Amino acid sequence: MVALVALHVGVLAYHLAMEIAFPYDLNYGEGYVLNDAVRLARGEPLYVDLQQFPMVRSPYPPLYPLVWSWLVHLTGPVFSPGRVLSALSTGGIAALVGWNALRVRSGIWPAVAAVGLVAASPFVYQWSGYARVDMLALLFAAGGVVAAQWLGGRRAVVTAALLCGLALWTKQTTVTAALAVGLAFTLRSWRSGAAFAALLAIPSAVIGVWLNAASGGEFAHHVLVGNASNPILPLRAAIYVGTLVFLHLLAFIAGFWWLRRAMIGRPSPVALYLPIALLASFSAGNGGSSVNYLIEPLLALALVLPFAWRALPQASAVAGPMLAVTQLALLVHWPNAFGTGYLAESAIGRTPTAADLAIGARLDNLVRAEPGELIAEPAGFAVRNDRPVYVQPIDLRAEQLRGRWQSEPLTEALSNGRFSELITAYNLFPADAERTIALHFTLTESLPSPDGLNFAVYHYHP
Repeated sequence: MVALVALHVGVLAYHLAMEIAFPYDLNYGEGYVLNDAVRLARGEPLYVDLQQFPMVRSPYPPLYPLVWSWLVHLTGPVFSPGRVLSALSTGGIAALVGWNALRVRSGIWPAVAAVGLVAASPFVYQWSGYARVDMLALLFAAGGVVAAQWLGGRRAVVTAALLCGLALWTKQTTVTAALAVGLAFTLRSWRSGAAFAALLAIPSAVIGVWLNAASGGEFAHHVLVGNASNPILPLRAAIYVGTLVFLHLLAFIAGFWWLRRAMIGRPSPVALYLPIALLASFSAGNGGSSVNYLIEPLLALALVLPFAWRALPQASAVAGPMLAVTQLALLVHWPNAFGTGYLAESAIGRTPTAADLAIGARLDNLVRAEPGELIAEPAGFAVRNDRPVYVQPIDLRAEQLRGRWQSEPLTEALSNGRFSELITAYNLFPADAERTIALHFTLTESLPSPDGLNFAVYHYHP
């Protein structure tokens, strides 16, 4: 087992190191999160009216870009601080999982297996190196659950409320942890449940009302309404959650074997967290989601496994190590070779290579050399060259479909020559903007990337 865990940790560490060192966009959303951090560092608002430039939606609460913004003055507009923050959060999650396992007091091997499960999961591998909000949010969420599980009295309530609040203000979908902890406290004592709810809800409500008032109602539009109305595709949800369960089947069998009794009476925060997180993972059916929605139930499962290990009958004690070794062996993967492409879209899960670096450098030179205004769909190329980010195509498309955004200001700017250069990779512009681009822009360069993306460079023609 130690050899398998060492292999998984080593592969993940290599992958994260290569991603941190890579200077260009790795994922669609990274450039927009970097842009948020830069805007906050400059004292600019995040939540703005999308009917005028910049037409960029900030779909998350501000904590992650705020933390990143403190480093912008030292590092400049680069991706590495955000990726380091995500990698450190991943390490913190592994430490929490290991500490939880040691507190269960069933020996060292459940802790090794639980940490190994986190490191071995292809979804952690695919996502944990991105400069995105998820890993920091999950560190806070898991911390809240673990604090509620093991700390006692008022300290448990206050610490869990603080960590769950930080999780919510990093990514709102981590309400799952708050629900699990709040329900567990309430089942123990209604006073504890009420205290936790008050400590979590009152400060969050005050901050939310203040942000919404300061932004003229745009905070609610960007963070609450924009995300809540995303349609769920049942087939996509079933495929994503089914793949999660299939890949980690032995671990899920062990976890739910323990839950069948742990859910009786007054279940603990850890026991409640797994079914709530798994149910929430069906939101991966949202067309704008990805494998990041599958990481939280995996972390909840890693918290549960030591309890299942301890509950094994003495006569079946060998089953724990055997199942752990088999599960870890089934999850073995290698960078850009095998086992990393489950559910991957575009470049997700790819370890950057020299070929990726060459394409990024070419695009970077094009952006730097362009004298006029431009739109770069991989937004990091604009931000790192101190260019404004004018649009966020995928969210504009979604807002238009819901009748909350009109495309005329964008199509007029595209047609009248305001933007002389356009770089696309994901082809997520609203349909009428795509038609305008076809009418007024000429494809001048196409750069097929080894990861399957095709970067297209267009220039305006009168």
